[in-house]
Amino acid sequence: MQSADHLLRLFEYDNWANEQVLLTLQDHLGFEESEKAVAYFSHIAGSQQMWLNRIKGKSLDDIKIWPDYGLPEALQNLKTLNQQWKKLISGRKGNLNKIISYTNSKGTPYETSLSDILYHVVIHGQHHRAQIAKLLRNAKIDPPATDFIFFTRTN
Repeated sequence: MQSADHLLRLFEYDNWANEQVLLTLQDHLGFEESEKAVAYFSHIAGSQQMWLNRIKGKSLDDIKIWPDYGLPEALQNLKTLNQQWKKLISGRKGNLNKIISYTNSKGTPYETSLSDILYHVVIHGQHHRAQIAKLLRNAKIDPPATDFIFFTRTN
C-alpha cells in the first residue's frame, strides 16, 4: 500500500473514531466534565481547519482553535473536513512530501512535509479522543473503543 493509500485509510479511521466518540457523548451528556469533553471534541475540528488552511495557504484570521461548537456542529465540521482531507490526499498522491511553510500560533515559522502534517492531524485527534475517554472513565462511563484495530475489524 502506498503512502497516499495509508493516509486515506487513516482519515477513514479518524472519521469513524470521531463518530464513535460523538455517539457516546450524546448518550451521556450532563456528566460532570461533559463540557470539557465537548470542548476537546470541538478542538479536534478547530485544529483540523487550522491545518487545512495552513496547507492551502489560506488566512487563519477566522479560525478558532478552540471553537465553541455543540456536538452536532463539531461532527458535521469534522465530516466536511474529512472529505476535504481525502480530496487533498487523492489530488496530491505523487507529491505528499511537498514542504509546507507556515507559522505556528506563536508566530514561529516552520517548514514541514505535507505527509508529516497529515499524520499529525490524525494523531492529534486520537490524543484528544483519549482525553475524552479519560473524562468518561472518571465519570464511570465506558468510553467507546476507538483504537485503530477496532476500526480494522469493522472496515
